[in-house]
Order: sequence, then structure tokens, then C-alpha cells
Amino acid sequence: MTGGTGSPATVGPRDVAGWIDALHRIVPTPGRYARFDTGLDSALAIMRCSPDVLDRLMREGLRYRTDGDRVLFDDSDIRNLAVASGSGGSVPELVQRYLFRFAVAKPAEWVDERAWAIRNLGACPDVSDCREPWEFAPLAAGDFGGSSRNERTVTGADVDASGVGVDGHRPLAEFSATVRTVGAVREVRNRLVRDAFHESLDEMRTGRMIFQSMPLALRTDPAAARENGMANCISVSLHLERVFTDAGLEARSRKGYLMGVLGSDHSWVEVREDGEWKVVDPVFALLGLRQGASDEFVEFCLGSVPNRLVPCDCPANQETARHTHQQSPAPTRNVVLVNPLKEMA
Repeated sequence: MTGGTGSPATVGPRDVAGWIDALHRIVPTPGRYARFDTGLDSALAIMRCSPDVLDRLMREGLRYRTDGDRVLFDDSDIRNLAVASGSGGSVPELVQRYLFRFAVAKPAEWVDERAWAIRNLGACPDVSDCREPWEFAPLAAGDFGGSSRNERTVTGADVDASGVGVDGHRPLAEFSATVRTVGAVREVRNRLVRDAFHESLDEMRTGRMIFQSMPLALRTDPAAARENGMANCISVSLHLERVFTDAGLEARSRKGYLMGVLGSDHSWVEVREDGEWKVVDPVFALLGLRQGASDEFVEFCLGSVPNRLVPCDCPANQETARHTHQQSPAPTRNVVLVNPLKEMA
């Protein structure tokens, strides 16, 4: 998850200790999947700590590589370190807190009608002035009873990048739209689906599967992710999709946007029951619980449609922002910006 960045706060000795403790608790990206393409500026933009803290972490064992005079980190390591730090100010922490604070609101606020202005900004971490093609996943807001207007894609000089960075990179492409969302309360009755949901949630809550960021090649290979004891919304969705389809159920994974004061990409799985698609999302439940949500919210995540989800017409193993270099998939960074509206424009 990504979001807006700002200046790092002053860091005291106890805060440094928190970062060091986090370094020894995270699961590093397995070597075969690690990609060292996140520079110092990008790492600092994500972590929002001082350069002195990052230097100390490197001395304590944070993995990095050098390319000439450049110091490069694995992007997933940096994000996982930020979440585990407990600093309260890193970008991943802020995104999770602001996105899921609605989980402790009244249940009526989980499904009432909402309107949003959304911007998905893409950047190329390899080439700062890259001019290769971009593609954004088409919205499918109508699948959840919502709608979208004013959909627009721009690239190059037409991107309004004033005051916006993508993990320290200049945005090169932008998709924008105005979206109306509305939730729906639904309940999954199938026992296999219910058991698989709770098993997945329990795995992440107990640490049998560590919920954290993963590189694309690992998060889209759910078997490999599970072998390494790791989970995120994509790997969990793909794993559950396989469990459900192997059991003869009609299921599909989905990629879309999670809306709030900030925004993010998100993935979930859907099961068809009673003639309608029902959202099954243990990761949504996990992140809600981390903000203090109740068991009622957990049950809501087992079938209901939250008014914070905007589905796209693509499965979980595809990205909302896709980029190519000479017609081959290229590394991509993206940030989702959201502005809640009083009504559709």
C-alpha cells in the first residue's frame, strides 16, 4: 500500500530501537524473489524516518546493494520494516490506519452510499523519463451496484504531478474517475467457504502466515507464498479461489481499489451463492481487527460488499497500473489518491 509522503519527524533513541526491533522481526523477501530497485530517496519517502535511522538499520543488517554510487533496497523489505516499526508515521502505517478506521464505525456506515474522486498515479522506478506504454485496469463499479463517470487516462506531460510523488518517483501516467459506491449486507452459508475464511484469518492472526508486503512474482504465486510462511491480499485471494474452485464452487478473484481518506489497491475473492456474488475477504477482517473492529465486522467480511471497494475488471494477479518496456512487463510503482465527495459530480 502506498500513499502521500511528508517530512520525517524527529526520532529519539526509543524510536530508533523500535526500527531495529522491527528489522529483526520481519521476514525478508526470499533471495530468489528479492529485487533491489528502491533507492535511498524512495526508501526514506516510504519510511518517513531520518537518514540517520536508515544508516543505523543498514549497519544492523538491513539488506542493500550498491550500483555505482547508488544504494538500493528491496521494496518489500522497506515496506514491511515500515509497518513493523510502530513509528506511527510511515506511509504504510498511515494508509492502513486511515483506510480501516471506518471498521470501528456504526455498521450502517459500512454500506451507505458514498462518492469519491480517485486518481491512480503510475511511475517507473527504472527510468525517470520513461515513455513506454501504460495501461490501467477498467473500472467495474456497476458489479457492486455503483457507477463511475469522467474516466480519463493521461500520460507524459499531461500528468498533473504538482506536489505528488510515487515513493519518491515522478508520476508518468494517471487514471482518474468519479465513482459512486454502495455496500450490501450478505451472508455466506456454505460451510466450506466459512471454514476456509476463518482458517485463513486465524493463520494471519496467529503468525502462522505473516501478513506483509511481497514482490509481484511471490504474491501472485500463492503456493510459494505459503511455503515461505507469507501472505498478503493477493496471495490469500488466489489461494482461496483455488480452494473454492477445487471444491466445485463458482469463485473468482478480483482486483480493485480500497477507498478512504487515502486509497490503495486491494484484492479479494468472490463466491457465487444464491444467484449473487459474495465477497470473502479475510485480509479486510484482519486489518479491521488491527484497528479495533468487532466480531460483527469480521462476519461482515464473510459475504458482504463494503462501500469502500471499487472493483476493476481484472483478477487478483493483475495490477491496476501496468507498464511495459519494449512490450515486456516492467517494474511499476503506483499510488492511489482519493478525495471523498458529498455527491457525484
